[in-house]
Amino acid sequence: MGTEDGDGARALSSVDLGRAPDGDPRDAGDPRGPGGSSGPGGSSGPGDHGASDVPSAQPRTRRRRRVWLDVAIALVLLVLVAVGALRWVDSTAYPVVVLQTLGPFVVVGLGLLTVATLLLRRWLVLVPVVAALAVAATVAAPAFRATTSPKAHRDLTVMAANVWIGSANAAQLMGAVRYHSVDVLVLTEATPAMLRRLDEAGASDYFTGRAGVARAGTSTGTMVLSRYPVSVRNAGTDSGREHTPSAQPELDVTTRRGTVRLKATHPVAPVQGDTDEWRAGLRALQTWVEGAGRNEPVILAGDFNAASGHPGFRDLAEGLDDAQHAAGQGWVRTWPFAGRRLPAYVQLDHVLSRGLTVVDAGQVAYNHADHAAVWASYTLPRG
Repeated sequence: MGTEDGDGARALSSVDLGRAPDGDPRDAGDPRGPGGSSGPGGSSGPGDHGASDVPSAQPRTRRRRRVWLDVAIALVLLVLVAVGALRWVDSTAYPVVVLQTLGPFVVVGLGLLTVATLLLRRWLVLVPVVAALAVAATVAAPAFRATTSPKAHRDLTVMAANVWIGSANAAQLMGAVRYHSVDVLVLTEATPAMLRRLDEAGASDYFTGRAGVARAGTSTGTMVLSRYPVSVRNAGTDSGREHTPSAQPELDVTTRRGTVRLKATHPVAPVQGDTDEWRAGLRALQTWVEGAGRNEPVILAGDFNAASGHPGFRDLAEGLDDAQHAAGQGWVRTWPFAGRRLPAYVQLDHVLSRGLTVVDAGQVAYNHADHAAVWASYTLPRG
């Protein structure tokens, strides 16, 4: 009994220790798991299965963050491209008309997005971002390239000023007229009170001729003041034909070098509900340009209520020189100024010409007006 009991005790002890009675390891009780692999240091222990086969949480988080960065960049790119593409959509839908004025912001936004994409090293989405920036820069580039003739003689200087229903500072405006030696001043939203203040500031002595109509308490008055003789071709008060309640007189300005045909412009603003009439007004001006003689110098000046981002304005301006663009001034901003919470960001006021050489151009801001004035100096053809 003693021998058998001793053998049994040793066998029981071996079982408790996870070994067979003969001392060989057993899979069922070996703490190293099946096959004899140890838990802590083995490759297939139940507590460490997948420690080397499954990526850790940190790399997964990094990959997830990179994916979300790519998605965010792509979404911003899509928004900017969509807004930029509206430039080629000839629509009178009010949201479209408004978004078409944001072209400069699209270029700036794509530039910033390109920098951010480079800094974040997101190479996959960098290609479409750079491609979109290249297209936007190509569209914007002509406005920064000057084509003026600064050494040419100045035969005629024209300024267009929206005087905000006659509330503009007349003294400041006349100061700008004298400083730039303006020969013809086109006033939109002109009122009798505004003309009186301008005369008090010296307009009656400076300008010898005037034409048009000033209207009290409304934005539809338009006056043309000139140092050269003017003759009226058309009063421009037929709202059915002009598609605007504003007067848009058509004049011949006789300079020392010849006669220039001038059209004052003020289409309706493209506010909600008036965008169809606004588009019709731009089309009417385009018809006027097409009907004007190709061999006579032509100028259109005023508040067009339209920017180069509007297809209707580009149709109208085709074949004409926009003085500010010809001067290579880039992002010109003439609205909104006083009375608006937004900073000026879009050019609504233009001086367009055909058959003339642009010598110089610029813009002038003055108090109590929501537009800046634009001016351009020209050389007439030498015959």
